[in-house]
Amino acid sequence: MSTAAHLPVPAPALPAPAARARTVRLVSDDAGLRATVERICAAAGADLLADPPGAASQGAAPGTGADTDLVDVRHAVRGRVRPGTVLVGRPEDPGIWDRAADLGGCAVAVLPDAAGWLADLLTAGSGGPGGSGGPGGTGRVLGVLGAVGGAGTSTLACWLADRAAREDRPAVLVDGDRAGCGIDVLLGLEDQDGLRWPDLLRIAGTVHAEQLWPAMARTGPLRWLSWDRSLPDGAAAPYAAVLEALRRAAALVVVDLGRAGPGAADTAALCDEVLVLMPRTVRGVLAARWAAGLLAGATTRLVPAGLNVADVDDALAAATTGLPVAGALRFSGAVPEAAETGRLLEAGRSRRLARDVAGLLEAVGASR
Repeated sequence: MSTAAHLPVPAPALPAPAARARTVRLVSDDAGLRATVERICAAAGADLLADPPGAASQGAAPGTGADTDLVDVRHAVRGRVRPGTVLVGRPEDPGIWDRAADLGGCAVAVLPDAAGWLADLLTAGSGGPGGSGGPGGTGRVLGVLGAVGGAGTSTLACWLADRAAREDRPAVLVDGDRAGCGIDVLLGLEDQDGLRWPDLLRIAGTVHAEQLWPAMARTGPLRWLSWDRSLPDGAAAPYAAVLEALRRAAALVVVDLGRAGPGAADTAALCDEVLVLMPRTVRGVLAARWAAGLLAGATTRLVPAGLNVADVDDALAAATTGLPVAGALRFSGAVPEAAETGRLLEAGRSRRLARDVAGLLEAVGASR
């Protein structure tokens, strides 16, 4: 008899256990919102658990045992929201980001726009709300910095973002000048509802594009994020997190950096490229040279602007500042009035100014 006959027969391999479906509990009495969450759960292979009767109307916390808790912003109560809860709402729900901060920095899902992000979160084995949010974005972040105050920095930032958006590319204008009292005023849209920087000041961790994009204010195809007129409270703006999220959603993010200074330089470091706007004056050239030193190491180009009252041509500006010239922005006497009457974007679409703006976008590789 062979030796092999006495060897034990190996037991058949057992099948790997099936991955357990994640469970989700939603606190909401909004039938439409619940239907949206049901569809998301079905797509993610997650099980939506039933609420106890009256849970939403009583402001009750989600029950224990669910892998993920979703709470309607209208029913979120401080002290009854567990860590890791996702606050859900619609684009028209006011103050959703501020409410998330009050509750300790909840993740936010503005539905239905954030359905893809929420489905990824609910998929078995996915990370939590603090995850990376996916691969790095491909959009460009372009900063606009004024060598001196009053150079037209905000105006140029508005025109660049508007031009890109009107070329059917996702584009967003970001107000990076906290002391400017809001780029929404320059747009004539200060009364329009939408996300503002103060709504984001207490949000911690990663900001996801799918959460941010649907909540943003917009005019036509252009989305924008502005400061407001509230006094600073000492909270630092999450520029890095927000710009990274917007990079994932937009082809071009234009940041109004305001006047050159250490704070503006910190935000400029988050940009792929910075345009320094310089009046064609002796002071303008000297200030641009100082700004160039402040931005050392960053990809920076110069934009001479306005009337040439001091015989400052592009060659002299480049030689003095050490910066290549991306293009010029000509003077238009109609712009100051347009900025005060809510017609700034319209003014930038005039034939001559639009040609200058298009040339600048092409120079930085941001044109179609």
